[in-house]
Amino acid sequence: MPAENDREQRLFAAKRLRADLGKTGIYFAPIRHHSVACARAAQALIADVRPEAVLIEGDSTLDTLLPALMDPAAKPPLAVLVLRKADGETFSSLYPMADFSPEWVSLRAAVELGAQVAFIDQPWAERKADSQTRSLMNERYYAESQTLARLAVQEHCRDQDELWEHLFELRADTGWEEFFDEVFTWSALARLDYEPQVLEAEGSLARETVMTAHIQAWRNRVTGPIAVVTGAFHTLQLIEALSGHEPPAASPAPAELRRDKGPWLIRYDLTRLDAYSGYGAGIRSPGYYQRVWEASDASPTAACLVDIARAANAAETTDTISVAEVIEATLQAERLADLRGHPWPGRTDLLDACASCFSSGEQLPPAVRDAIAEVFGGAKLGELPPNTPTPPIVAEARAWAQRLRLDVSDSLRRHTVLDVRRSASARERARFLALMAFLNAGFAAKTAGPDYIAGRNLGRVREEWDYAWTPMVEAALIGLVADGATLREVAATRLRRAERELDGSPNRRSSNAVAQLIAQALLIGLGDEAGRLRDKIDAMVERDPELSSVVGASNYLLGLWRSADMLSIDSPQSLIGVVAKSCPQIAYLLEQASQVKEDAEPAAVTALLSAAELARQLADPFPDMADVIYSAIARLRDARKTSPGVLGAALAVAVPGTDPGISERVLAAFAPGGDPDHAVRMLAGLMQAAPDLILHVPEILDAIDAAVARLENEDFLLFLPELRRSFTFLKPFETAKVAERIAQRTGVAAEELAATLAISESDMRLGAAVEQALRASLAADALLEWCDA
Repeated sequence: MPAENDREQRLFAAKRLRADLGKTGIYFAPIRHHSVACARAAQALIADVRPEAVLIEGDSTLDTLLPALMDPAAKPPLAVLVLRKADGETFSSLYPMADFSPEWVSLRAAVELGAQVAFIDQPWAERKADSQTRSLMNERYYAESQTLARLAVQEHCRDQDELWEHLFELRADTGWEEFFDEVFTWSALARLDYEPQVLEAEGSLARETVMTAHIQAWRNRVTGPIAVVTGAFHTLQLIEALSGHEPPAASPAPAELRRDKGPWLIRYDLTRLDAYSGYGAGIRSPGYYQRVWEASDASPTAACLVDIARAANAAETTDTISVAEVIEATLQAERLADLRGHPWPGRTDLLDACASCFSSGEQLPPAVRDAIAEVFGGAKLGELPPNTPTPPIVAEARAWAQRLRLDVSDSLRRHTVLDVRRSASARERARFLALMAFLNAGFAAKTAGPDYIAGRNLGRVREEWDYAWTPMVEAALIGLVADGATLREVAATRLRRAERELDGSPNRRSSNAVAQLIAQALLIGLGDEAGRLRDKIDAMVERDPELSSVVGASNYLLGLWRSADMLSIDSPQSLIGVVAKSCPQIAYLLEQASQVKEDAEPAAVTALLSAAELARQLADPFPDMADVIYSAIARLRDARKTSPGVLGAALAVAVPGTDPGISERVLAAFAPGGDPDHAVRMLAGLMQAAPDLILHVPEILDAIDAAVARLENEDFLLFLPELRRSFTFLKPFETAKVAERIAQRTGVAAEELAATLAISESDMRLGAAVEQALRASLAADALLEWCDA
């Protein structure tokens, strides 16, 4: 940061240079984007100076859109969307304009005057790529300025935005010259907080070089006055460069576009212009400033408060606002304005008055808070001239939504409930909404109903969706044009891209992953893609080495078959053909999965249970397919190589027409001379598969109780963790019933067994070791028999 004396000298010198440039016919209008005060001052400057050319900060390639921007039918909020591709990704940037944006007001004033108009900023395609949609009007340097932060404290303002309103938005008209002189001083103070290296790395200096070149070129082209409307942050550098205090700027780059397509003029709305929504160059409360602009010399204070009360009361909550409270808030806003030296109440005065008069405690009630956000945010949506070029994909999506009677007349979010089982039109709406959601267009989001991708809630017959047509939807749709000309083409491209990524991944043999793609294709109405993928899975299901994958794929396909009417599937039987092919593979993989080591048994049991559930679902419509899986599970019960945990689960699974002899097998496992490790692992598998069996088959509890009683302390401690894990599969009420039965056997009260002791497993091991040592000592002194007695 320059020394204070150097800063002051540079600032005073620049102010003289600005005045000198004015004498040569170059008039600077240093603005803040979307400032009502700056818009009115720029309008006054153009009316007074009557320039031959008006030069506006903005991507110089946007000149191609000037006819549309100058068309009387163009109604803000509007935005210019610029696209480019880099490293295989599509990047986008926005240049938004509201009724009260100085750039828009200057452009329209120039049209009325008959002056020439040009955009003079560096093309965005020549700037550094960003991974997100970004603005061409970012003003973050003001928020980060230390000088402005100190000035805000000095003026008793909470931040630089409140400082700006206090100094510029709320001031009596002193003429555009004095106004812009003070704005220039304010912005130059912020500018001087940053080293040139920072501004060069960020790209500001490169942009200013281009702007300087354009201004010089226009100075040579016209003889009359020139008005230069740029962000105030750039004005200091532009003045110094034009006055010869910086190296001469190079000639402006040719107007040849270096991006894929566009630029495009799109509709925008005030909600997206709001800084609170995350837009970097936005302003706080654009809806409020729209009212200020439209009110001209009048203050919108009373109208805002009345509308806030109306919106809060319409919410039908207890948080209503009375007429008396509205009157009190109006008076409060006027008192605050007078206290702060404002000629009329401003945005901050109004919000503070709402917080004071409309809150019943420390915070505003939710309904009131939402009402303020609605009124101050605004929902106005712009309009384009009739013949404005629009990417066909945007027109297609909008026309499609209108044909389905989805309201896209404004940007408000709406809710719709679709009976997809009974109504063909509802199914068509659902397919369109799912397609837009798949494309990440920001238009629709499902809030309830069947989830065919996750395989959940497939029995539900209604889908619920939220949707809203916003300018960002249009921007997102335009960004899709690199993948196709229509919505279905883009969706097919993305689906095939996901398929290629799968083919190149470790899961390339996963039939379950392909089944998910089939579900996605059917969900969004791409029947041809679903058919192609069905042929692919038909060829790979018999080679899939993962049991969980084959079972998962079969579950997907069976669920899709059951939902054939709701998804409008043309040939649902082809899906069942794949399921029929998968059943022998499942039977084979069950045998392979049954021969696992102890640490893999829980996963193997989970896979077995999934296969059993699939068989249960197949049993009614396709009993022959179910029998293939059931027979494989039954064979596991007698296979000598079946792991104990898998064996226990196979015993617990109900296979029609078989008696597994569960009680006999458990009694044999826990009988004297048996392998305790084998018995405990078998119990763990059984409990994982059907924990309630221990309540319905008393012999199981008898066998466990007898076996535990026979275990030596060392063995008991060895098998305790697995025993404890086995019983965790019980529900709380089942655990209570087991406790009651054990209490009856031992003669203690059930509530004693249910007591929770703050003893860790290590404490228990230590206690058992101490007990063993004590018993050994007593035995050595011939006292053990006496103690046991």
